[in-house]
Amino acid sequence: MILMTFGSIIIAILAFIFVLGSIVLIHEGGHFYFAHKCGVLCREYAFGMGPRLFGKKKGETTYAINVFPVGGYVAIAGEEKEADPLKGVEKVRLVIENEIVQKICFEADNPLFKDIPLYNLDSYDLYDEANSGNLYIKTYEEVDGVKNFTEFKVDPKAEYIYCKLKHVENVDLNKKDKYIDSIQIAPYNRQLNSKKIGQRAMVMFGGPMMNFVLAIVVFILSAFIMGVSNTKTTVLSEVSEGTAAYNAGLDKGDKILSLNANGASELLVETKEWKDISSFMDQYANGNYNDVITVKYLDDETNTEKEVNLVPTVFIYSISMYQDITSSDVKIAPLATKSKAYKAGLREGDIITKINGNDINSWKDVYKEFASVVNPNTKVEVTVSREAEELTFTVVPYSKKLFERTQNVSYVAMQIGISPTTTRNVWSCLGGAFVNMYSCVKQLLTTLWMLIASSEVGLKDLSGVVGIFSLTSDAAKNGFGYLLYWMGFLSVNVGFMNLLPIPALDGGRLLFLAIEAIRKKPVSQKVQDISINVTMILLFILMGFTIINDILRLI
Repeated sequence: MILMTFGSIIIAILAFIFVLGSIVLIHEGGHFYFAHKCGVLCREYAFGMGPRLFGKKKGETTYAINVFPVGGYVAIAGEEKEADPLKGVEKVRLVIENEIVQKICFEADNPLFKDIPLYNLDSYDLYDEANSGNLYIKTYEEVDGVKNFTEFKVDPKAEYIYCKLKHVENVDLNKKDKYIDSIQIAPYNRQLNSKKIGQRAMVMFGGPMMNFVLAIVVFILSAFIMGVSNTKTTVLSEVSEGTAAYNAGLDKGDKILSLNANGASELLVETKEWKDISSFMDQYANGNYNDVITVKYLDDETNTEKEVNLVPTVFIYSISMYQDITSSDVKIAPLATKSKAYKAGLREGDIITKINGNDINSWKDVYKEFASVVNPNTKVEVTVSREAEELTFTVVPYSKKLFERTQNVSYVAMQIGISPTTTRNVWSCLGGAFVNMYSCVKQLLTTLWMLIASSEVGLKDLSGVVGIFSLTSDAAKNGFGYLLYWMGFLSVNVGFMNLLPIPALDGGRLLFLAIEAIRKKPVSQKVQDISINVTMILLFILMGFTIINDILRLI
């Protein structure tokens, strides 16, 4: 058991790194690609945050993996205001090759650099806003009070070199290279702020865009792995044990021919496609029909027509309650302790006798009572019989609009426990991928609107890194196809959220660019810096809040 637990933890960690790593790398890769295409210097492309575990420089970019596998970044020159390491410096050490400066050391007194020639610094231009192509450092040598000046050209790919250590008193100078790092200079024409508005916008939009591209790709892969519902037939796939269909004797491969329910007016549907079954269940749930459904089907093993009777299982998803199908009474099945039903006081084995004062004779009556609850904060009085005692509890279901849009599941449902076979048809998988994308975006828009306008959803309902880890672990347990679907869902979330007009996010940068395009001049750097820093702090606070939320939910 210990080994299984340890193994499942390792799988969960690997799945988390795979999912989050793919999303982050693709997102940052979008920024990196478009920045690189328009000639902007990208100094680092990193996955993870914190101290560096591994890094390798290729060309102008260092590709790095950092300690904490959460987030990532591309160090794009000019995205933030570039620091000037030579500001206020009087002496510099220069590495000059063929009369062109290749390395610049602004730590003139550091013993690690004592072998590099020392110069008095007079003036310099490593920015070249005029784009003249003239980068220079002007130095001087003073003899008898007279300054003799020398101007050196600077390579546009020259590097600042510096010591990574704060203290070097006990450093072994024979191993000094391991303590030295460098950063390439960024002339104006290599910085993001030198590019046209359209180019800068594409760099900012590239990250979220690639998240949507990733989502489509993994949705397609997931569809090919798991298949998509084959709605052109009524042949059954696996029939889960314990469902009404299973208990009635239906099995994998059987083909549903017709469904029949008696009542005030008989409901009979000849089923040729799966939509016919769905149409029947909708009419049955909303009409005045008896509980028993007669199913005519073609038995897969004997190839003969048979009939069985069954009663659908009722699920009240709005409070996470469903019927005990082993009982002829209106008995409640086991409840999750975090469900609204359980928190209201209802328990497994309770027999429902009344709802809002109306007599309950079947689970269909329960279905109708809860289906009528559409408005938020509507109280439902549920009377039950428990050990010969009659008790009444008040439960407040989610509103129908909120629940069905955010949970992507029916508010209340009647199910007989059957599902269609799957197909891996190319067009079906492609179509399914875009349907999943649309569904994710719609769900996100609804959730965002509910956070702003509804009292039913608040910050307490948000989830963060810990919650994502838990859900990723659950997805991994269900197989690689489910894990890919979950990756797609998360990738849509990341892309969508990054496009919100919040200064610390890509959408905020795009907003600044839109304002610049309208007023023909950029928003002042001071305003940008303050708004980005303030919203970044707020986002970190929100992140901490969601982590605490996640931990409390797990406990």
